[in-house]
Amino acid sequence: MANTTLDHLSRSIDRFSDKAIKYLNDDFSDDAQSFGAFCARVVLENACAALVGRLDPFRMLYLAEFQAQGGFEYGRPAKSGFKWTGDVLAEEKAANGLWNIDHDISKISRALFSSHADHIYWKPAIETALDYLSGTGRSDSFPDLQRIDPETFVSTTKGKCASLYSTLSKGVHWEFFVSSVVMDEGTVKDAIRDCFINLANMGFISHFVPTAYRSHSREIVLDTYQSFRGSFQ
Repeated sequence: MANTTLDHLSRSIDRFSDKAIKYLNDDFSDDAQSFGAFCARVVLENACAALVGRLDPFRMLYLAEFQAQGGFEYGRPAKSGFKWTGDVLAEEKAANGLWNIDHDISKISRALFSSHADHIYWKPAIETALDYLSGTGRSDSFPDLQRIDPETFVSTTKGKCASLYSTLSKGVHWEFFVSSVVMDEGTVKDAIRDCFINLANMGFISHFVPTAYRSHSREIVLDTYQSFRGSFQ
């Protein structure tokens, strides 16, 4: 079931990223203006969902099994459904340290960008990834990866993804009531580019989390990262 679910997400990511990269690389068109943000938003959500599933397979398996039930209704919101705020962005309140004795386990967020996920998954993985990159002798070819700081990566990436989600949402829901604020070429292409750079960095680092489900070898991951980054400028 986990493989099937990740394969499903992968097909969606491939389909919409191909379209978004075409909109990014080609001359600006009416289609790019109308559908560029939508394609990037689909990739952003599905890629983050896949990362949540690889770090926390139970969450992915629960959602897959829930949606497979005969009584699943498209038009009825599910309280346990995948949510941007909750699964990706943590609903965290100010806490007295990560490991305070008074923390209730049911209230400790397992969101992709939660404080605990940062400490347990992201920081150690980034340190390992940067050490590996340095040892390859190819680090100068990957300036975006070199610039990653383990201490600020999650807070910075969380802020960027939240901003991108908001920007891309305006293209999805078409929240424009005057023609002067319709997304222009720079806005659409910058949003697609920023979205894919951040997702590429997260995807690369995730394969250095030792417990992450369905990770690939470091050599394959680095080559894949390089190929993806080379597909757009």
